Parts: sequence; structure tokens; C-alpha cells
Amino acid sequence: MIRDGSIGKIEALPSDKFPIPQILPTRCHPRLMVTSDILGGLREKLGMAEYEAAKKEFEVLKNTPFSEVMNENAAKSGRALGVIEAKAYDYLLFGNRENGLDAISDIKEYMDKASFDGLADDYRAMGQTMFTAAEVYDWCNDLLTDEDKYYIVASVENKIAPRMEIGMPPCKYGVVVGHQAEAQLLRDWLSFSIAVYDDYPDVYNFVGGRFFALYVPVRNYWYESEGTIQGSSYSGYRFTWDLWSAWLFWRMTGKLVYSEKMKTVPAQWLTFRRPDGQGLRDGDDYAELGGRWDQYGFPWFYAGNLFRDPIYKAQAFKKIGKRDRFFYTELTLTPVQMMIFDDAGVGEQEDYSHYPKVKYYPEPCGLTVARTGWDIGPQSRDVMAFMKIGEYWSANHHHMDFGAFQLYYRGILASDSGAYAHYGSPHDMSYNKQTIAHNCLLVYDPDETNGPAVNSGGQLMVHPGEMLDLEHWMSNPAYHMGRVYAHDENPDCVYIAGDITNAYGKKVKKVLRRMAFIPVNEGRIHAVFAVSDKVVSSNPDFKKTFMLHCQEEPQIISGKTVIRRTGSPESYHGMLLDYDGMLVNQTLLPKNIKVELLGGEGREFLINGKNYPIPIQGKLRASAETGWGRIEISPAEAAETDEFFNVMLVCDNGEMIEESAKLCETDEMIGAFVCSEAVFFPRDEWLSVSELEIASPENDKTWNYHISGLREGKWSVTFGGQEIYETTVNESSGTLNFSAPAGQIRLSLK
Repeated sequence: MIRDGSIGKIEALPSDKFPIPQILPTRCHPRLMVTSDILGGLREKLGMAEYEAAKKEFEVLKNTPFSEVMNENAAKSGRALGVIEAKAYDYLLFGNRENGLDAISDIKEYMDKASFDGLADDYRAMGQTMFTAAEVYDWCNDLLTDEDKYYIVASVENKIAPRMEIGMPPCKYGVVVGHQAEAQLLRDWLSFSIAVYDDYPDVYNFVGGRFFALYVPVRNYWYESEGTIQGSSYSGYRFTWDLWSAWLFWRMTGKLVYSEKMKTVPAQWLTFRRPDGQGLRDGDDYAELGGRWDQYGFPWFYAGNLFRDPIYKAQAFKKIGKRDRFFYTELTLTPVQMMIFDDAGVGEQEDYSHYPKVKYYPEPCGLTVARTGWDIGPQSRDVMAFMKIGEYWSANHHHMDFGAFQLYYRGILASDSGAYAHYGSPHDMSYNKQTIAHNCLLVYDPDETNGPAVNSGGQLMVHPGEMLDLEHWMSNPAYHMGRVYAHDENPDCVYIAGDITNAYGKKVKKVLRRMAFIPVNEGRIHAVFAVSDKVVSSNPDFKKTFMLHCQEEPQIISGKTVIRRTGSPESYHGMLLDYDGMLVNQTLLPKNIKVELLGGEGREFLINGKNYPIPIQGKLRASAETGWGRIEISPAEAAETDEFFNVMLVCDNGEMIEESAKLCETDEMIGAFVCSEAVFFPRDEWLSVSELEIASPENDKTWNYHISGLREGKWSVTFGGQEIYETTVNESSGTLNFSAPAGQIRLSLK
């Protein structure tokens, strides 16, 4: 093969940087997204009613003169690349030699003339160019001359690749997060290396070697959690590129190169769907400003077809339209790709109400999502809780929100705040991404620094940079923020507990957070949510703060903090919502507290008295839940060790709820009796005793007990000297749920 000519020299990529890939491309063409054994089926699709729109658009594209689309905006629109792809596909299916030759000359002209100057994230358009060149190289391979092959490869390696973020050779930065964890390698370089393998095997050996050695292991690690690590927006975008790489190998070899757990990841976006159709906020979320939660359409499409999941397929078409809507920019779904990837035989299933109501996502996520039902609509009366301890920080679009929670009922009640409007702005770096924007704890050391962020007393973004690979991520303690030490997905009482000491650095000796979500049905009260915290600071003068964020101005009524969510804003799907929920929070510990309401116009994002506004002009959509502000609850007196115990009632809006929680303390436990529920947390990670006595208020109620922190083993519950309950407590949950009459009960470890 030619390696030197007018476009420059084609340097062989290093052969000793990564192991030889465990899977090699087949020795025949086509092999990129298409193999010879499916060509007949692809031809048949052109006659199927489902693909009538795709066929029509394909016919338009393949017959479009290249001169009509090759202009100064070609790289911006992507349609010129769609024309090239369609011509190459026409040759692949029907042997139209004229279109095949045109595709070759057109991609060469495009790489010679296309300008990427002035494009935001120009590397994405460059990668799309590389990908289209790969299609031409593979699908029209027998038409290529040696000079054509040289011209295409030399243009990519000398003109395009050096300008891309991932560099040339393509190994700059890490493989876990960031732009380098997107299409640049997972679609564009992989596709190109597969296409040119026969002639330039060094390209695939390098790219495929890096992929299998570094990209696959870290993804298989977080797939075990059945979740994603970059939040509620970027998880969908970046998982799309994981799926592209999976598709490339699946179509070429019939093998899934990732863990089987990859199949479960898209279900998380349904689990995170709120009753109003919006999504729980987690990390940087660009969907809320636009008022649409359609960033999952593409990964649902590719996953639905790859894994033959009709629920994913139904969700995909609801978000991106049916088979008559096509996309030409870097997140492509052209008519050609629609026909290559879509399988009409998979079908579509709208109902996903059989999904679990409680879902725990283990390491590295360390969070639980709980709901009382799957009614999605403007009149829904379902309650939803997001309970996060969090374990590993993944930088980039990940927030410092270890220990955060959110509560939803007829509108978001305990919410996130801030907005992702401009990456790296003062609002973004000092507020939006920081602990202060979440329902977390603050520990304020006035002398602390936190990189480019203003000191607000939150968790420390120590800026080790984005992690390079799985080994770097796991071995560097700067990323290990928390540890879930107990969790229970019992729908009667959903529990999670963890140690988030590491997130706060040297200003603390210990930070524990325990949360319990208990659905109830007592008139206007629909759930109890309890949060117990223990904070030991390294200096007793460091102020400790429990935060509650809200969308509307809260009130303090009879010593309780009250949050309401009202009104009927138009939802992103055109329906009028019926927000009318209320949250009543009672702080049982500390017993002597200071409560501040910080918010209102011009004060929504306060840090030490200064506001950090969102860098955006104009009126935001109602879906942009940037927040009124927050409630801060702090001990009235300084101490080294403070315990917080907050009990919240999730209610229908209206007159003030009279129900109050009654505190019950022992040396080992903190508990509360409220409604018909009795919830108890250990004061430390686990109980050290094997016997425990609890006395309920004297009344005629039967109490539903939810006791956590119990050691593994067989526990017995006695009342009035008689055993009323016996069960085995497992190590992962440490919880016990049972009912008992009013009076004194005894728990014993047998």
C-alpha cells in the first residue's frame, strides 16, 4: 500500500502500546455495519411498508448532485455526508457503479474542501467525516484504486485526525468520561480502522487494542451497577457511542464485546422518569432548559434493536419520531442507518409498569430510586424518592452531591437547584456542580479552598483531573467519595445508609447519612421520609448545615419547615400538569437549631451572601427547576459532633398537617414515631448490642416498625413476654420490618 504522496506520509501507528485486539476484522468486505449474509434482507427492506419513508429519502439522497450540498455549510448540516453514504450504499446493495465511483470522488473532495472552522465541538463533525470515509472504503472497496486508498487514509491521518481532541495517534486523554469517551474512538476511529484493516492493519491494531484494553473494562465495571456515571443527560448521549461500538462488533462477529449487563442500562432512564414525565436531575442536565427529555431516543433505538427489547423500541420512537424522521449531524440516524439497524420484527411495547418500584444501583453509583407506582401523567398521585449515597466521583459532568436526596409528589418538593447553562461558568463551577446546590450537608471551614470553586462548605472537588482508565479511577482515593454500607429495597421501607466522610476531606472525622422512604396512606399523608446524619468535624467551630432545596418560597409553621409545589405549568409533552404537593419537615435533632430561608429573586444561588446567577438571558421554561432557594438548618451551638434527624411528611397541599413525629432515643439508636410508622436508625454504622428495648407512645395504634443497623443473624421480637416475630437479618440490609401493638417491645439477637 502507498504510504507517502501528495497528502503527506502515512506513519504506521505504534505496535507496542496496546495488546493485539482479541477480535480481528474479517478478511472480506463488507464488514462495517453490514455483512454479505444480510444484504438480501436489506434489499427487502426497501420494499417494506415500514421503511417507505426511509426508501424515499434514500432515493433523494443518492440522486442528489454533490455540487448541491458541498458548500461552506456542509460540515455544519451533515447532509453532504448523508449523500455520500447513500451513494455508497446504493453500490453496496445494487452494484450501481456510477454512484460507487461518485461516493469515492465525493468523500475525497469533502475531505479536501470541507471547513470545520467556527463549529462548536468541531471534532464531532471531523469524526463524522472519518466515519463516512470508512463507509465508502468498506462498501465500495473493490472500486478503490491504491491511490484512492492512500488519499482517504492520508487525508484522515494528516488533515482531520490531528485536529481532533483525541489526537493522532488517537490516544490523548482518558477513556472513562469526557469527549474522548464519545464517538471519536467508539464509532469514528473504530469504524475507520475496521474498514482499512486489510491495507493498513496497524490502524486497527492500535485503535482496537486501546478499545479492548481500556474502554471495555471500565464500561463493564459500571454496567454491573445497571446504571451510568455521568448523570441524567450525558449518560444517554455517551451510552449511544458505547452502543455503536457494540453494534460494530456484533454485526461483524455476532459477539457482544461488553458485559451482558449492558442490556439493562437503558432501563435506568425509565426508572428515573418522574410522574410528570420529566426526569430526576442527576449531574449536569441540559434537558430541563430545553423543556424536553428526548436525549435517550438514540440509545433506546440502538439498544432496542441490538437487544431486541420492545420497551426500548417504543420509547425510542416516542422520542425521536417513527421511521420517517432522520438526522444528519454527528448524532446520525440517516435513512441508510435506519434500514441497517432497525428490525421491525422487534415490535414496540408501551407498558413498563412491571419494572420494579424500587431499584438499587450499586458501586460506583450507590443510589436507590423508589416510587409508589408507575402512573405517568398530569394527574398522577405517585410518590417518588431519589436516595443517593454515591461512591465514586467521575468528574466532568458529575456533581459533588454525595448523600443527596430528592422527593416528588404532585411536583418536585425536595429538589436539586441551579442549572447547567454554560460549562465552567461561575454559576456552574461554584454553585451548580457543588454540594450547596443539593439536599446534602455542608461543613464550613473558612480557610478551605476548593479549586476554582468558591468555598461554600461542601464536598471537595480536589481536581485530580478526569480519570484515565479503570485502574487510575479505582486506585486514586481522590475519586472515592463514599461507601454504601447498608441498603434494603423492601417497598414497605426503602433504606440506604453510607459513609461519605472522604467527600469532605480533612475538615471532618466522620460523616454518616442514613435515609428511609416509607409509603403510607393516611388521609393527605402519602409517605414518610426520614434522614439521620452524624457529623464529626475536625474543628468544633466548623458550621454544619442540613439543606433542603425547593422551587417555591417555603414557610416556617409551628417550628416545622413547609414546602409547597403548586400551579399548572405546561409540561414538555403539551399537557397541563397538576402540581399541588406539600412537604412538611420536622427537625428532631439537634434540639436547639437555627433555621434560615435563603432565596427569592436575586438570591436563588447564594454563597456567603453573594448570588451566582445562571448565565442565560430571557425567561426560562417552567421545566427548568432552577429553584427558589434553600432552607438551611444548623445547630445553634458549636460542637465537634452533631446529629441531625429530620422527618418529612409527603402530603397533598392544603392546611397545615397536624401530625407530628415523636423522638425516641436510646444510647444506640435514634427513632421517631409518626403516623403509624416507627423508624429507627443506629447512631453509628451498626448496632454493637444484641438486645434492644423500645417503648412506643401509649395509644391504641399498631405500629409498623422499621429498624436498621442490626447485625447479621436471627432476630426475635417479643411483646408482653411473648415472641411475635422472628426473622433472619442479612448483612447487606441490616433491617427489620414488623408490626406490633403500642407498648414496649424487645429485640434480641439469637
